[in-house]
Amino acid sequence: MKIEKFIHSCLLIEDGGKRLLADPGMFSFIEKKISPKDIGPVDVILLTHKHADHYYPEALKEFCKMKATKIIANQELSDLLEKEGLKYETIKENENKEIGGFTIQAFEAPHEKLPLEVPHNLAFLVNKKMLVPGDSFSVRDLKSAEVLALPVAGPWARLSDAIDFALQMKPKIVIPVHDGTVKEFFLDRMYKNFCAPVFEKNNIIFKPLGLGEFLGV
Repeated sequence: MKIEKFIHSCLLIEDGGKRLLADPGMFSFIEKKISPKDIGPVDVILLTHKHADHYYPEALKEFCKMKATKIIANQELSDLLEKEGLKYETIKENENKEIGGFTIQAFEAPHEKLPLEVPHNLAFLVNKKMLVPGDSFSVRDLKSAEVLALPVAGPWARLSDAIDFALQMKPKIVIPVHDGTVKEFFLDRMYKNFCAPVFEKNNIIFKPLGLGEFLGV
């Protein structure tokens, strides 16, 4: 499995010649550092929830023009996708699907608290190896995953809670995500001073991914 990150929470997972993209939201493209064409055609797109930094219909349409991409989302996103004329397949918590060459398991993962109504958030375990939790530190009915995409920043997120969640999940590898709103100089300090030492102490590999970097697992 090859994992590449495209700013904020957008992750490309390649396995067995197939390509899956998780949460290609607005924050990945708004600064025009990358475009959907830079990522290229994908077989599957996973959407954890409807917030704009995870769901960006303009980008989804570009991906669907490149290839007949299968979009997988929860029921709450269905009305939004239909209004945009995008074809999709719904998935529910505790449901397993074989889609586009990938095994996808969905788990109930409540969105963390916000000072407004929170959306329905699902976590996805891809090929029984990589967990994409969306905006949640509580993935129910799943005790561990080999690779964890860990949200580390946001209006609902405390770094200490993120670290506690990761230690509870006991992955072999942590890839930080949901960090697109944090200045790079501060991210560097945050990762080196707070994250790396804790994970190293617990025998967990902490692997931030910049543009153009990838991880093979």
